[in-house]
Amino acid sequence: MDKVLIIDDDLTIKAILEDILHSNGYQTIHASNSREGIRLVKEKLPEIVLLNIAMSEMDGKKVCQTIRNTTLPIQPSIILISNKEDKNTIIEALEKGADDFIIKPIDEIEFIARMKAQTKIRGFYQELYDDKKNMEAILDITQAASTTLDSNEVLYTIVKKVADITNAVRCSIVLIIKESEGYVLVSHESPLIRDIKLDLNKYPEITAVLASKKPVIVEDIPNHPLMQKVKELVKDLENMSVLVLPIVYEEEVLGTLFLRTHRYGKGFTEKEIKLCQIIANSAYHAIKNARLFEDISKEKDKMTTLAITDSLTRLYNHNFFYRRLDEEFSRSVRYETPLSVIMIDLDNFKKINDTYGHRVGDLVLKEIADIIKKLVRKTDIVARYGGEEFAVILPHTNLKGAEEEAERIREAVSSHAYAGLAREILTMSLGVASYPCENSVLNSGDLVNLADTALYEAKRAGKNKVIALGRK
Repeated sequence: MDKVLIIDDDLTIKAILEDILHSNGYQTIHASNSREGIRLVKEKLPEIVLLNIAMSEMDGKKVCQTIRNTTLPIQPSIILISNKEDKNTIIEALEKGADDFIIKPIDEIEFIARMKAQTKIRGFYQELYDDKKNMEAILDITQAASTTLDSNEVLYTIVKKVADITNAVRCSIVLIIKESEGYVLVSHESPLIRDIKLDLNKYPEITAVLASKKPVIVEDIPNHPLMQKVKELVKDLENMSVLVLPIVYEEEVLGTLFLRTHRYGKGFTEKEIKLCQIIANSAYHAIKNARLFEDISKEKDKMTTLAITDSLTRLYNHNFFYRRLDEEFSRSVRYETPLSVIMIDLDNFKKINDTYGHRVGDLVLKEIADIIKKLVRKTDIVARYGGEEFAVILPHTNLKGAEEEAERIREAVSSHAYAGLAREILTMSLGVASYPCENSVLNSGDLVNLADTALYEAKRAGKNKVIALGRK
């Protein structure tokens, strides 16, 4: 039903126009002055404006020009209402952007013929506007898919564009897991809505798409035959329609594009359904390409982690320890902040392996690694240095602080009861060194050598000790 705005301060003419228009299926709005008319054009977006050219407040020419200079999604058709003697004024108004005119007294047959002509012309422009909007949406989706490999971003762009085009109150992509289970991958309402589990038994419109592999439209949701089994669940969705389109790959429905709108009595056009199906098909490629990239990225991250991690203890390995120590030492020199290292060696660990076997020995090493990780700060770096040796890098920590931390580690390891060991008490010797110090420490290697020297002194002093070197 076309919406017609009548801008006329003559109530008699207004009544005549409304009577003719209503009897021919038009919906009308009335403005009794020019300024109100211009406001209603912006607010109500009528398809056709009937404008009295001889308005008292602002003449029709100025009103026409103002409307044409107003930014609107699509301009209305403007038909002037004039007296016979206003021909020059009519010509001027047509030059200002009016589309047609009618002469008083109004001939109903001629008037409706002109209205229908403008409806057709405006329909043509509306179609061009819709095609332009649809093309822009497809281009935006294509650009999103080509410029980002974040699947959530691509899919959110898709549902947001479809919701804008169709005025949907809900637009989402549902991934089908099995016949009765699905997940909302994304919804236009918020990019944070994702991975919500659905019981498809409550969505017969989706299961119908899975069975037919074709679009399904449900109008007047609570009263539609397809929805009778879930009528209680959808009783609040009166005067709403649903469009569900399949996302198909090699004859298998991988998911659906789900739209819910206020479309009762109007329905979805064939053009809208075709456009949404094109977009639904593009959603598959976006999911496939983005997830392939995510799989590769995850595999790359996994390989990177393996390259820097000790396979037994899951601590950092020897190579990564030196890389990070070089970085921390450079930072310490640049910002004149303290840096400490703890070198650790288990006492008499060969006895454990010889007595209980290497498998039990490995379990003990893993438990010790866990103890150390729990005791140090998040900013500290713990590594397996080799065999039964460990090392800890302590940024922003002076010698006294590192010595205290080493003592806590020594006490925790010696007091712990280890699985598989019969009342064995494990001890360790620890060497601590810090930068800056009185010793000649010029680089990270010198700092490790100083900590190693402290460790050997702890061994020579009877083991199960912490020795610190490098006091200022």
